[in-house]
Amino acid sequence: MKARQVNKTFKIVGINGHGAFADFSTEVPDFARQLLLRTREMEDHTNGEIALFEPKKGENHLEGDYYVGIVVHDKPRYIPRGMEYMEVSRSYTSIRGPIADINSLYKELADWTEKEEYSRDFASYIIETYHPTERGEEVEVFLPIE
Repeated sequence: MKARQVNKTFKIVGINGHGAFADFSTEVPDFARQLLLRTREMEDHTNGEIALFEPKKGENHLEGDYYVGIVVHDKPRYIPRGMEYMEVSRSYTSIRGPIADINSLYKELADWTEKEEYSRDFASYIIETYHPTERGEEVEVFLPIE
C-alpha cells in the first residue's frame, strides 16, 4: 500500500500505559495481550486492535504514554473497570504493510509526509491498527498532521 492522506475517526475502548520509549516494542504487545483477555467485557466491539502512542519529541524525551484498545462502533453504555472510551478524529498520513516491516513503514511514511509538505502534529497520538491476513499480520500506521 502506498502512503496517503486521510481524515479518520477512531472510537476506542482501551487501557492506558506509560513507559520508556525504548521498551515500547515489548511492553505494548504484552499490555495488548492483557487487554485481549478482557474483550468479552466490552460491548459492540469490532475485534479491531489498535494502539495509540505519544510521539517522541526529542532525544531527552525518554518516557511516554500509550493506549492499547479495541475499536468499537459507538460509545458503549458500559465501560469495563480500568478502561476508558476515547474518540480521536483528525487528519493523518497513513501507510499499511506487513508488521515485520514496521520500521521501514515508519521511515517511508515519514519521508512521504515530508516530501508532500504535510506538517506533523507532535502533540497528538500516533496510531497503529492491526489486521490479520492469510500471510500473517499487517499494521496500518497513522501519523497525525496539522
